[in-house]
Amino acid sequence: MSEFNYMKTIIAFIKKEVVFVVAFVLACVSSFFVPVSEKYLSYIDFNVLFLLFAFMVTSAALRKYGVFDCCADFLCGKVSSVRALCLILVFLCFFFSMLITNDVTLLTFVPFTILILQKCSREKYIIYVVVLQTIAANLGSMATPMGNPQNLFMYSSMGISFADFCRIICPYTIISGVLLLICIMFVKPEKLTVKTEEGAVINSKLSCVVFLLMFCLCMATVLKVVPSWFTALAVLLAGLILCRDVMLKIDYVLLLTFTAFFIFTGNVSNIPAVKEFLYGITSGKEFGMGICTSQIISNVPAVLLLFPFSSNAKDLLLGVNIGGCGTIIASLASLISMKLYLNSGTSTDGKKYMLVFSLLNVLFLGVLIAAKLFFSAWF
Repeated sequence: MSEFNYMKTIIAFIKKEVVFVVAFVLACVSSFFVPVSEKYLSYIDFNVLFLLFAFMVTSAALRKYGVFDCCADFLCGKVSSVRALCLILVFLCFFFSMLITNDVTLLTFVPFTILILQKCSREKYIIYVVVLQTIAANLGSMATPMGNPQNLFMYSSMGISFADFCRIICPYTIISGVLLLICIMFVKPEKLTVKTEEGAVINSKLSCVVFLLMFCLCMATVLKVVPSWFTALAVLLAGLILCRDVMLKIDYVLLLTFTAFFIFTGNVSNIPAVKEFLYGITSGKEFGMGICTSQIISNVPAVLLLFPFSSNAKDLLLGVNIGGCGTIIASLASLISMKLYLNSGTSTDGKKYMLVFSLLNVLFLGVLIAAKLFFSAWF
């Protein structure tokens, strides 16, 4: 490969994995102030990494074997109007994201949504529905510890029960669901028939059973019944035996991104001047800082950066989750949807997509911020 091609490859990687590159650079720069030692290992939350890996493999495997597509086909086969179809497509993302993370949910259902709306000759609804699906996945995923990477980290770090975690988020999840329902009511109830006779099928019943068991094992780990290392090892063995191709497609860069941010924040915590500055701008302002930082660097690195300097983990949890609304980079899952839409082969309109995305995200962000202020004032 020529030097020119090497440079093109490197530039393409940087564009694709900009968050990882930033995290890696920050980790390297911070290591000049805190020399590399065995202490670095103590910075890394291996429980989060093990569980995140297990969920990524399990979700990817179930997706490969057609479990999610079969559920979608079954439900969509029951509708008789455009509004009902949109309702199902959006709330599939809302509820599935609680179990299989927001990015996996969007990778699963956005292509299906574009295809089914094309088959129904309802292309005019694609942008609106895909944007609502993106919001649904981002806000539905905040309801559970395994819904998104930042929740896995916060749940592990806060040391609270599964029920307590869900109780913190529950009011905002309900408000999000109601607001999504209101938005869907703007879709006309036009009559239609959805044909799904050529839909998805279960590819391997044995593999499906195995990975459904692996998913149950992941849930047991979330409930702190099974250690994370055991779950990660079991999922790794299942993946290597049953679906090595899936193992090759896992987003390992996300795991490396977490590791780099763990090292960076660990080092920063050992630099008195920086530690004092970050504590000063974060402590007592966790909700606002979580939202604002998410808009700039996305909510996953935001929580990794701010948590060590937070005195109110509950507000930070709400800030980075609600902060997933807003800009297109506030949640990296939002970029997934946009890329899937732009690469769908339809007559795409990037400017219109960004306009609809921005308007709806500002709406949801504003309502949820108002809800947080209301609950803080009265409860």
